[in-house]
Amino acid sequence: MVTVLLLAMVVAGCSAVSDDEPELVERVRVGDAVPSFTVEVVDGTRRSTFHAQRSTLQGTTVIVFFNTSCKDCQRDLPLLNQYYLQHKDEPDFQLVAISREEDEASVAAFWADNGLQMPYSAQTDRSIYNLFATSIIPRIYFCSDGIVTRIDVEKFAI
Repeated sequence: MVTVLLLAMVVAGCSAVSDDEPELVERVRVGDAVPSFTVEVVDGTRRSTFHAQRSTLQGTTVIVFFNTSCKDCQRDLPLLNQYYLQHKDEPDFQLVAISREEDEASVAAFWADNGLQMPYSAQTDRSIYNLFATSIIPRIYFCSDGIVTRIDVEKFAI
């Protein structure tokens, strides 16, 4: 019985809906247009603005939601960084990792400690995340020309 309980806790990871999280509501599904939003992005030492709206997202866009204290996110962020490095020079490819309730100092420290190079946007609230869903991270949205074509939840499937 103890083994089953421990296994259940490990499997739940960051996906468990806690008392402080609302029940899961999927606001964006495969086939939907990407919700419109704008965030400031850090890409190495450069800062820029990322505008997400169907009319401006040409090619392949990957939007990642994470929190660096989440074990599932800690596992997947290096894999996503590898994916980013493999594709970053392709025309019309962009990736942005957006934190859920985490400040820039925390995200920057995690990026530096783990040698991550993909661009990120630190968000101290859930306003951008809530455009997509209400709970469970990591969430990875693959988009083609502003339309969601694939969603990975809890685990990045290479």
